Order: sequence, then structure tokens, then C-alpha cells
Amino acid sequence: MKIKVANHSGFCFGVKRAINIAKNALRDSKYRENIYSLGQIIHNPQVVRLLSEKGLYVVSDIDAIKKGALIISSHGAPQKIIEKIKRKKIKLIDATCPFVKYAHDIIKRLKRDGYKIFVVGDKNHPEVKALLSTVGKKNLYIRGAKAKKIALVSQTTQNRDNYIKEISDILKADFNEARIFNTICNDTARRQSLTREFLKECDVMVVVGGKNSANTKRLHHICRENRVDSYHIETDAELKSGFFLKKKCVGVVSGASTPEKTVKKVAERIKRLT
Repeated sequence: MKIKVANHSGFCFGVKRAINIAKNALRDSKYRENIYSLGQIIHNPQVVRLLSEKGLYVVSDIDAIKKGALIISSHGAPQKIIEKIKRKKIKLIDATCPFVKYAHDIIKRLKRDGYKIFVVGDKNHPEVKALLSTVGKKNLYIRGAKAKKIALVSQTTQNRDNYIKEISDILKADFNEARIFNTICNDTARRQSLTREFLKECDVMVVVGGKNSANTKRLHHICRENRVDSYHIETDAELKSGFFLKKKCVGVVSGASTPEKTVKKVAERIKRLT
């Protein structure tokens, strides 16, 4: 059986940056015993567990923190949370992905220019919650509402095809002017493109990444949309020989928060199983 492994795998820039920020903070003697992250710093349980073992504590309530340093995850945080952290006597370490910050900057400019803003993304995802907090209720565009000036931005890990569909639907609304921004990061777009390329040849796909990772779940969704047998796993231990029975080609792709070594282990175990 042929095994195709995406040549674009491992951590994306934003994830790698966030992990390095966390590791540097953990090495700083001033905060060594009191370092926290607001939610999981990235959406990969195995990496989060390793950082926790080194002393990074994951919290959801900042009121529980009395001293030390708090790291904002790669997804960013709502502005009111950041302001609350600044009022406390703890150090704020911002590991927000620069591409996420870019989306926030666009939203701020659009607000100043009087646009109603529509955000395409998973409403319960921390990145989207942060983006919506920057938009604010006053400037939020509600589907079907009347507005003179509307604008669209996307979660940085959104499925490109889904964003295009949402754009098409929104443009049916009653408005005088519309602005559309492609805020899907290049890394996400490239992984989705590679997945679609593999689907042309492979009859089974293995998607490697956190079960809570939005961009990884979208890769799996693309596979399912194309009706190709696919499996979303976090580690090589989840692989079963039955996945590959009567298959001729397997494609292996990974999410942006998946370590490259994890992808290699998956590929090696597939070889052994087949």
C-alpha cells in the first residue's frame, strides 16, 4: 500500500511561537512556580500535558490567580479579560498568534469606519469569542439585518469553502457597501489544499491532531465531504490494521498544533500495520 505524508506538517508559526513563549516563561526563575495559561495554550492535549508537567497550569478563572504570570493562548482572549488581568498584580504574557492579532486590527479599523461586522467561525471557539469581543454588540452584523456598510472577516482556521459560502449568503442582504477580508491564515489554507490533493489519489485518510483542534477537525470534515474513509486520531496508538484493509493508498495530514514527531510516529506505525 502506498503511504503519502503531507510535506507540510508539524507546528504552524503561531503555535510554535506560543510554545516557545511558554517554555521561556517556565525557565524564568521569577515565575517558575506560578505560571498559568488562560485555557489550553494550544489545542493539543499531549503537548499541553507535557507543558503542565513542566509547571504550566491551565486555568479558566483568572480570579484564582493571586501572583505570578498568566499566558494568553495562541487563540487570543476577549478584551475585557485582558483588561481584568492588567488590573491584577500578575504579569501578562501575550502568546496570541500574530495572524489572529491581524484580524483584530482589521476589525478595529472597520469599527472606526462605521461598518457592521460579520464574523465567520465557530462561536464557542476561544479565537472567535475574542474576535466578537473586539467587534462588540453595537458593531456586530446580524444575518438578514439592514445595514449601509457591512464587512466580513473569518476565524483564521476556517474552512475556505465554508467562508466562500457564507460570503455568498451574506451578499444577498440589503446593503450599500460590503468589504470582505481573507483572514484565513496561509498555513491553514495550505493544509486544506494538500488534503484535497491527497483525496484525488488516496482511498483512506488519517488526520492527526487534537480532537479539540478546530483546524484539524476541518481537515477531517473535508475528507468526509469527499466521502473518503478517514480517521481523526491524536496519536499512533489509535491506529488499527482494519483502517487499511483493501486500501491502495493512505494519506496522512495533520493540524497546525500537531508535533512533527507525532506525524512521523503515525507514518511509521502505518508501515508496520500494512
